[in-house]
Amino acid sequence: MIQEWDSNNRSISLQVTVKSPTKKRFFIVAGEKDRVNSAYARRDMEVEGERTITLSFPVTPETMLIGIWNKHNKADNNFTVEFNEVPLRTYNVWLDFETKQFLNLAFRFCRVCGYEFASPKGRVISQDKFVIKYFPVIIDYMKNIPLSTPARIGHNSGIIEVAKCRFDNYTFAERMMILLHEFSHKYRNPKLGLAIENEIGADINALYIYLGYGFSKIDAINVFANVFLKAQTDSNIKRMRAIMDYIARFESGEYAQLA
Repeated sequence: MIQEWDSNNRSISLQVTVKSPTKKRFFIVAGEKDRVNSAYARRDMEVEGERTITLSFPVTPETMLIGIWNKHNKADNNFTVEFNEVPLRTYNVWLDFETKQFLNLAFRFCRVCGYEFASPKGRVISQDKFVIKYFPVIIDYMKNIPLSTPARIGHNSGIIEVAKCRFDNYTFAERMMILLHEFSHKYRNPKLGLAIENEIGADINALYIYLGYGFSKIDAINVFANVFLKAQTDSNIKRMRAIMDYIARFESGEYAQLA
């Protein structure tokens, strides 16, 4: 089934209740109407009887289309779905002016990058002092080979390079998580006495902003897991443990209180 929702650029949460007489696995996608590569949420859920999940949208398009179907039988219609809009849960996080400036660019870029073009020379998208260069794929300039990384930041220039081949498949929230991680390397780590290249520091600083805005922990976990699967090193395993620990402690109110 497909449900059209008048999101009207608001910050909202949607409680989605699926009822099924037998055990089934459902796939849920919420995206911008009439736009490709514009998912704002993706979820895979098993239902036997009744189950409710909450989709969090700190940023929305004018109109969202929400599709729900039996993952193993798209023709199945022996289930029901109910929607209930509720306020978005956010936290009182402290953001400096520089971070707020970057968020303006990041929100704008993550909205449109799925259906906007990239350039082999790096299409420039900028706002204030921040610059994103949008490539079809990121290249290792020394070896002239494509890299699997979705994004990287110049430690001196502060320019963020983004790979369209990776971002097209990410949700809005996953894109934000990646951009905030890169931003934190250059603009948050040094302010907290951390080396620019400190990966766990960039993870934690990015999560503080991301979770504070009300983005879902599920998208953050998914995108980190996706990146780490391509390089299952001891350091990445350590990073994933630190990420999971920080999320749990953040949600318990250790770092910020609910707004």
